[in-house]
Amino acid sequence: MPDIKTPTTRWTLNGQEVENTSGMTILEAASEHGVEIPCFCYHPGLSIAGNCRICMVESNRSPKPVISCSERIADGLEIETESEVAVDARNSVMEFQLINHPLDCPVCDKSGECVLQDHSYSHGPDRSRFIEDKNIRHTKELGPTISIWGNRCIVCTRCTRFCDEISGTSELCIVERGDRSVVDVFPGIPIDNQLAGNTVDICPVGALISHDFKFEARVWNMERKDSICGGCSRGCNIEVETLDGFVKRLMPRENQDVNDWWMCDEGRYGWRHLYSDDRVLEARGPSGPLDSSRSITAFIEILDNSPRVAFLIDPFLTCEELHLVHALAASSSDSLVGGWLPEQGAAAEFPAGFKISADKHPNRNGAEQVFGHQVFGEDASHLQRALDDGSIETIVAFCGGPDPDGPGQEWSAALVKASTRILFSVLEGNWLDGAALVFPATAPLEKEGTWVSEDDRLQRTRSCWKPGETPFPGELVLLQSLQSALGTRSRSLSAAGIFRELSEVCAPFAGHNHSDIGSSGLLLSDRPAGVGAGGGA
Repeated sequence: MPDIKTPTTRWTLNGQEVENTSGMTILEAASEHGVEIPCFCYHPGLSIAGNCRICMVESNRSPKPVISCSERIADGLEIETESEVAVDARNSVMEFQLINHPLDCPVCDKSGECVLQDHSYSHGPDRSRFIEDKNIRHTKELGPTISIWGNRCIVCTRCTRFCDEISGTSELCIVERGDRSVVDVFPGIPIDNQLAGNTVDICPVGALISHDFKFEARVWNMERKDSICGGCSRGCNIEVETLDGFVKRLMPRENQDVNDWWMCDEGRYGWRHLYSDDRVLEARGPSGPLDSSRSITAFIEILDNSPRVAFLIDPFLTCEELHLVHALAASSSDSLVGGWLPEQGAAAEFPAGFKISADKHPNRNGAEQVFGHQVFGEDASHLQRALDDGSIETIVAFCGGPDPDGPGQEWSAALVKASTRILFSVLEGNWLDGAALVFPATAPLEKEGTWVSEDDRLQRTRSCWKPGETPFPGELVLLQSLQSALGTRSRSLSAAGIFRELSEVCAPFAGHNHSDIGSSGLLLSDRPAGVGAGGGA
């Protein structure tokens, strides 16, 4: 078949002839050529409103400035973004926007990432001519997680369009007219949908504020890391923001192949267990806490004195950690490996295509690639039967989820039938009672490595911990220390090094490495030419 050439349009931008895909808006096309035009109401994931007017430019086809977010490029079109007409138009709009806006920057949580701040510095006048009293608008709770400071609202309608087009719930609306217009909810109908937190993200000013983040930190003081949400198997791309090593908030990170620009509230707010009073933070035995070397020695003694060892894995472990467990199990004669899964949640799909998975774990797929597709099925049933009939003396179980009940009542009841239990847990719980060894487990946001989503997308998760400031050795470190003490590993490696080992012995990962995964991940099938696919390890 002949190649179908994408139609293009030639036009002039600031005196230079350029070419873009036909149908693009002036704002989008100019951005491709490194010319940034300011905007408030425009968002690439929402319909075009064209009501803020800050994106005005001069056009050879109009006697007045035109808004670049809705005007399309055309052959022969000539656009000036920095002409006197365009600059004066934008300055006038900024002066108009700031007439009723309060000077809340010192106390506003949006300060430091406020689009209005940025544009007022770059495009606004250096003083106001307005001497009349400012309009005062409402400050109120719009829902259980969001409040509005109406005085700051510039009525860009991003939030209302989001609720109409993305979540499909339409709780938000604009009330009043003119300079009294402000966002509100219908009486008795708060904004409480599963994607509500995204309205705070896309608000260009500090009008919508999250209760969870209010007065928590200044954005310029926080460190940011690209990571993956561990709330379900969709693998939404996120940005983890920390202050002094403590997580302060999670923000969605754009990935058009996974989550567009959004994330659900369950994933956004589901990290408080990291700092629970019931957090397991040190290894311990029956007699009390153990330091790192003594805990490894105790671990080895148990393995050496156990005729048969079983391993119960969870779907929160990274592919690298699973590889280390696989190697440990392979070095133990007649070992058994099975997996447990959290209870299913409720799946959801929204009008714009965003999905929430019913599988509330990040790496079931990765575990099945490493251990085979029956690790949570027949292998788990086999392990459970072996525990019930007493043929398993020692079991090593992992629970990296936020549930204090560990792997659940059924598995907890089966585990106690093993005379010796070595348990990895995030939180304290009754299921740890009587264990020979208890190790702190890393929670999803604390892991360094890779997960495989339900769509076979391999993605990197990064630890919220600062390098060298880990409160305890994670599974990636501890399992390698154990192998070194057993004589099966000569040196400890980073997550990238362990992944190289995994890609050499596990066919689904063949040809991949951390560098190639990048910030947006890749499909397991997208391997280099000449590298074949295969089954599990």
